Formats: sequence, structure tokens, C-alpha cells
Amino acid sequence: MRESPSVDARTAAATIVGSLLTSTKLMPQEREAALAILEKLAKDVEQEVRQALAIHIRNCAVLPPSIAREISEDVDAVSLPFIECSPVLSDTDLVAIVELGSSQKQLAVARRESVSEKVSDALVATHSGEVVTALLANPAAVVSEPAYHDIVEHFGGDKTVQGLMVERPLLPMTVIERLIQRVSTALRNRLIEKHALPSDLADELVGQAGERAFMQDLASMPRAFDPEALAQRLHATGRLTPTLLMRALCMGDTRFFEAGMAVRAGIAAASAVTLIADRGPLGFKALYDKARLPPELLRAFRAALKVVADVKRSGRANWDVTCVRRIINSIVKEYDEACPDSLEYLLSQISHGILGRSERSARI
Repeated sequence: MRESPSVDARTAAATIVGSLLTSTKLMPQEREAALAILEKLAKDVEQEVRQALAIHIRNCAVLPPSIAREISEDVDAVSLPFIECSPVLSDTDLVAIVELGSSQKQLAVARRESVSEKVSDALVATHSGEVVTALLANPAAVVSEPAYHDIVEHFGGDKTVQGLMVERPLLPMTVIERLIQRVSTALRNRLIEKHALPSDLADELVGQAGERAFMQDLASMPRAFDPEALAQRLHATGRLTPTLLMRALCMGDTRFFEAGMAVRAGIAAASAVTLIADRGPLGFKALYDKARLPPELLRAFRAALKVVADVKRSGRANWDVTCVRRIINSIVKEYDEACPDSLEYLLSQISHGILGRSERSARI
């Protein structure tokens, strides 16, 4: 470099020094000299030199962290191969790279040979479809349960994301429960096969998917339809379930909830409406008992009804996700086992008989 300080000479030096550092043949003094040269080359004004250096030291485990960070902050042509491979970059470094906002650098992080939960959380938080897809396609990436739920929330309808999630090596049951309600029949079957779901559990989860679709269809029906007649048909086939009634409340559909309670209790709809409005021991509780709903869920239904009543009193015109969240939060306060994650998870807990389980255990 002293004899011929040309770009070609500096590029050649970068290649040689990078290769030597990656090997284990250097003595301590030689390694010290090589690092001094490397530090100089990492600041070279010519991109070609820095690029040659980055490529040849991307697998080096003895780089000073300061130099590793400097290279990772360089232009994409220099930094991307280094970011994707360097063992020197810590999780803190990688999160900082992700938060800088460069999509190409985020993708390089997502493709690394190993990606920790902390880094995955940062990648998912970008809410970039391309980045999330790259992360899910990396079998070595560790994705946390909350991050999976975030992905379902933002990309649950994306067919590519659905397919990649189904093929993940491990999926939390809470995520499977939500995913199974969104995917096609083919992906649903693959999900059941891939994650070895017991047939009875798979049937229950598919049933929840059907209830969700049913309530969405119900919301689009004209006001003139007869909810009591529909409730009677559902009850006759065993489909007027506690989860369906709770789903109706969570969607603000009090007409169907009232009709469903009346049919289950075998009383007139008008009488059910009166009893629902009465929170006393001879009011809603009497109706609830007559409807033969699980005793441990009484507090959950009361909490949901209180939110519905509060929303109506406030004069709010539209029922939206904030109303659903209020119901979930109210139920969470009533049960230690309730998870404040999502409506689908809460309904799954109801279906599995999880809410109130600790109380039943205590009584036993």
C-alpha cells in the first residue's frame, strides 16, 4: 500500500488482510497489525475497497465491534453481505440496524443464519410484508408468540404469509387457533398435519372458524331478518354454543344474543330482553341458568353485557374494535386465566373450558 497507493493495490490489500484475519494462522502481533490495516481500509474513500474488505471479513469472529458497526452502517453494496453473515454483530447491533429503516438491511438481518427472538420482534415491528416474509422463510429464526400474533393481525389474509406460517417448525397453539380460522381448506389440512393436531381439537378449531364466518355473514344481513328463527335452527343442530353467543356480544349484535338466550331458555324473546336488562339474582342470572350455559362463564357474560350497555348509553353510533377490546379487558379482570391477546384466543379459552378452571380446581 505504501509503494503503490492505487485503488487496485488497496483493494488487493483488503482482500489479503480479510482472508488472513478469517484464518487462524496469524500470530498475535501479526493479528494486531492486520487489524490496524483493516481499520484504515474500512474508512477508505473508495467503495470498491470497502466492498472487497467487507466480503472477506464477513465471517471473521475477531473483528472489533466498532469496525463491525461501521461496516454495517455503510452503503448497501458494502454492508449487506456483511450484515447477513457477520458473527460479531450483537442482537443490540442488529436491532439498531433494523430500526434505521433500510428495507434492504432489514432483509439481510432476516436472512441471517440465526435470528433471536429480540431481533425477530424488531423485524416484525416494521410491518413490512417483504421483511416478515423473509423472516418466516428462515427456519433458523426464533419468533416469539406475541410476534406471531402481530403477524396474524397485520398479514393474516396474505396467502404467502399464511403458507409460510403453516410450514414453520413450531407454532404456539394460540397462533394455530387463530390461523386455522383464516386459511384455505388445503392450508388448514396442512396445518393439522404439520403440527400433528389431535382430530378432536382440529374439529373444535375448525368449528370456531365456522362461527367466525357465520357471525360475519350475520352482520351483513338486512335488519328485517328474524334472529329468533335463525337461533332456533342453530339450537336444533347444537350450534347455538356459548362461544357463538359471546361472539355475538363481542360484535355488538344484541338482537341475535337476545334471541339466542330466549331459544336456549325456552321463553319468549321479549321476556329474555327484560331479564337480560335486569342484572339482579332474578334477572339475567335466572335466564342464564335456564339457558343451561356454563356456570363459570356467568361473570364473563355479565362483563360483556355491561360494556354493551355502557356503549349504548354513550350514544356511540358504530361498534368497532375498541368496543371489542373493552369487552376483552373487562373479562380479563374477572378471570386469572384469561389472556388479553385477542377475541379469537378468548373464545378459544371459553371453548376449551379454561376460564374459571382454577376456581373449579380450588373447590375440588
